[in-house]
Amino acid sequence: MIVIDKECEAVSRLFAKKSVRLKVPVGVKSENPIFRRKGSSFNLKSLREYQPFDDLRQIDWKLYGRTDRYYIKEFYEEENERFFLLVDSSASIPIFGRDYYLCFVASLAFIFLRLHFTLNMLSFTNRLESSCMNIKEHRAIPRVLGFLDSLEFNGRTDLVQVMQTVRERYQPTTLFLFSDLFDRRLTLEHLQGFRRVFLLHFFTPFSSLSLRHSEIEVEDRETRQRLLLPNNPVARREIESLERQFLGRFYRSRRGYHYLQLERTKERVPFYWRILETLYD
Repeated sequence: MIVIDKECEAVSRLFAKKSVRLKVPVGVKSENPIFRRKGSSFNLKSLREYQPFDDLRQIDWKLYGRTDRYYIKEFYEEENERFFLLVDSSASIPIFGRDYYLCFVASLAFIFLRLHFTLNMLSFTNRLESSCMNIKEHRAIPRVLGFLDSLEFNGRTDLVQVMQTVRERYQPTTLFLFSDLFDRRLTLEHLQGFRRVFLLHFFTPFSSLSLRHSEIEVEDRETRQRLLLPNNPVARREIESLERQFLGRFYRSRRGYHYLQLERTKERVPFYWRILETLYD
């Protein structure tokens, strides 16, 4: 059962009075002024004389004090930023833990909706599978829960192809990728073209596994292949070395790139805080 963490209401309330602003305004329809609409952002469009139908609150009183004439400032409108939530629905995800995974996605979506962001959710395996687009306001959370509850978790992962498709088809500025990242071909270069990316890695460390037998049978749920591995100090060191290489691809410092590693033993709420603090920084 998908449950939204009870702390999410309080977390969203604490961040509600803050403002997310990128150095480059988001949500502007076009750089061409013809396609821009009037609004109330900090992006000044024009200055004109007051007309009888104008709102008195729009008068620039400082300018009136200098000129003794009434002027109105018009601004370009900035729409709420649209977040794209890319949700891995391949067969390997349940190995990590379906409930933890879906509760995390649902809770973060709930917080975003409470903070008036617009969400677009896409599920994927080796391709885009399903979508739930243009979700607005927290009253739409049943749409989010219905979308997540419908995920079947089968098939193989192809993050390289999926990222390319998302970039070409939707051109999102802010992307949240929820995945176990089991695609050896994926590198940070495949994340170029997105202004801001949050890589949320659902990962179970090898050291956390309790392995009592001298040999371990492992099933790859995506390929249905079975492997028989030795369980001894030499084999464990080799596996841990491969694990470090695997994780090393993601520990990078790059503008607009944020990597968070989640484990089933960790509380989810601190991760919500870290994501929001990054957004509101």
